[in-house]
Amino acid sequence: MTSCVFHHYLPIPDEVFHSGIYVTSVGSGVATPGESYPPVQHPTLYHFDWNHGRVLPEFSLMLLSSGRGVFESKPTRQINVKGSTAILLFPDVWHRYAPAHETGWSEKWVHFNGELAHRLLEQGVISPEKPVIPLTDSGPAERAFQQLLEHVHSAPTENSLLVSLMAMSALTAVIGPTGQSLPETKTPAAATNTDPIVATACDYIWTRSHKILSVADVVEALGIERRTLERRFSRKLGHTVLEEIIQCRFRRAERLLSETDLPIKTIVTLAGFGSLENMRQVFVAETGLSAANYRKRQQLNRKRVKNA
Repeated sequence: MTSCVFHHYLPIPDEVFHSGIYVTSVGSGVATPGESYPPVQHPTLYHFDWNHGRVLPEFSLMLLSSGRGVFESKPTRQINVKGSTAILLFPDVWHRYAPAHETGWSEKWVHFNGELAHRLLEQGVISPEKPVIPLTDSGPAERAFQQLLEHVHSAPTENSLLVSLMAMSALTAVIGPTGQSLPETKTPAAATNTDPIVATACDYIWTRSHKILSVADVVEALGIERRTLERRFSRKLGHTVLEEIIQCRFRRAERLLSETDLPIKTIVTLAGFGSLENMRQVFVAETGLSAANYRKRQQLNRKRVKNA
């Protein structure tokens, strides 16, 4: 199994979701020589194997710090990659990658999406035909990634415009002529004010909610009494553990409906809903629309923006 330093899948508040760019996941890992790859510890939406590859509904920026391996995507041939290299992944573009068996590699990544990312793609600043970017000086990218990773790791349930700016800093360090990371930042105040039990529970929910996850599963994973956990959720977040699980499923399904053409039945599974009817009820409660009609509305909105 590949050794994963850490990874977090983030909640996406409305103000972040509707901004120019938003972050969905960050992480870092080390695949040591001879170990299997990739690790089977990510949501189904993000996991893949070499034989089948993967298609994401969003962008991803991956930074290789050491080692070597191969990358392949639908628009490209198989490309040899090594440390001090960045790899960009694009929505709806099939790809796969793996470290060399004899060397392994070290990796950092950020998954992101939003109108700004799509504008960069439309204007040719980034391109699926040129996903591999060798870095003459990887220092700025390494520093930008480190800031982002440390910030998110210190508060894994706090997603904000600052996290988006840090992701943009990492992207700029890769594609910009003289990319620079953001100035030094202190641990966010939210990290010191967050109930550690609630933060751990939320991190567990957002990382595993692609499965049929119950409140009992969360309680068991944390080794805490349900009454205690519910009380701390109510005091800190103002809602129940189940409401957090439902919100996570809704947000993931919302993104997949907006950003992909995946069948709704597939989205039901990837978002962790137990059934199509369950997802329909949640979408009606949250948006006043069924999942199918929500997708139609989002498609119309995209066309209006594009034609404006």
